[in-house]
Amino acid sequence: MAHEFENNHNMYRMERPMEVVTVPQGIILPQKEVPDGPMWGLGGVCDSKGEFVPLSYYDGGWATHGGGYQWENEAYIDCDVVYFGMFFNHWGHFLVDLLGRLWYFAQNKGDGLKLAYLGTEAPRGNFLEFFSLLGIQKENLLHITEPTRFRNVIVPEFSCKSCVWYSDEYRTIFDSMIDTVNQEGYVPADLPSLEKVYFTRLAFGKAKSTEIGENNIAKWLECNGFSLIAPEKLSIRDQIYVWNHAGHIVCLDGSIPISVAFSNNPALKLTILHKTHLEHLNVELYLLMRQCQAVFLDAYWEPFKKYPKNIGAGPFLFHITADLQDYSSKMGWKMPFSVLRLHCAKIKNWCKLVLCIWNIKGRIRIFGSKVKRKLLGGCK
Repeated sequence: MAHEFENNHNMYRMERPMEVVTVPQGIILPQKEVPDGPMWGLGGVCDSKGEFVPLSYYDGGWATHGGGYQWENEAYIDCDVVYFGMFFNHWGHFLVDLLGRLWYFAQNKGDGLKLAYLGTEAPRGNFLEFFSLLGIQKENLLHITEPTRFRNVIVPEFSCKSCVWYSDEYRTIFDSMIDTVNQEGYVPADLPSLEKVYFTRLAFGKAKSTEIGENNIAKWLECNGFSLIAPEKLSIRDQIYVWNHAGHIVCLDGSIPISVAFSNNPALKLTILHKTHLEHLNVELYLLMRQCQAVFLDAYWEPFKKYPKNIGAGPFLFHITADLQDYSSKMGWKMPFSVLRLHCAKIKNWCKLVLCIWNIKGRIRIFGSKVKRKLLGGCK
């Protein structure tokens, strides 16, 4: 059912300022996974005596990280460093669960400070551009893989809590980046019209195997003058530009609408298409933080009770639902599909969903591999 955004889960803006502590001769411990420990393992900042610094702990509600442990050998780097915490290359988690300490750089841009992060992955692509827009260059990113003592470790408080609250400091991270792009006078060279934009997932690799039926949604919107843009192919500067210059953006729920954090445009119309009955609360916090005209529509069909498994894994089945048809009529848009064609598409996509659930292609590959091994074994 179509509905406008309402803060039904009592999320809020944290009014107190965020804290920051400086730890002289602080030690940063790398990530260490332990049984029954925090979801993302132990690690974080200890003081000069080896006591864990509580402000370096991360509690995102559903995910946690941090805690001290014993170590023998340590490296020493004679410089000041800002503690970031866990890092991995996932856009949605980066925005919600990882970047919350970067407000310190938004307030101290240009100081040439180094940033220390944990985990097994190094930032690449858009993540490096994200850091650079806050004045953090690649050479100032320190990957902590062994206990390392620094002259001073600066620990900013994590500036939001997923699905609960955000702070002014958290918002300044994005405001600072928007200001930088505006000051540069950046204008993308090859973007289509931004009057109406549909952020599609048709070109996204993972979506091809877990999301079924989006092609008809894309055709419907393209027929009504929407430019189809794959957000994963945009640079950070491109994304900031689009979110601040588009008149109307339509997108599927998930990681994409969370990027409304980059928008300072209260006149923006944002239509979010639900891809499941399962709630995705993360986006609500960002709609609270960034004022825009947000509407939710149901664009899913769930013929099997156990699927999708969760909001991340899918599989998801999309359809031109009654909700979308009513909205299209209300907006005066064209519907390029007959009732018969929609019915046929529904049957076809149902079959695709069954194949996806059964993982027919995967089973064929496994069976083929077994046959191949037997044949090769028989030739020896």
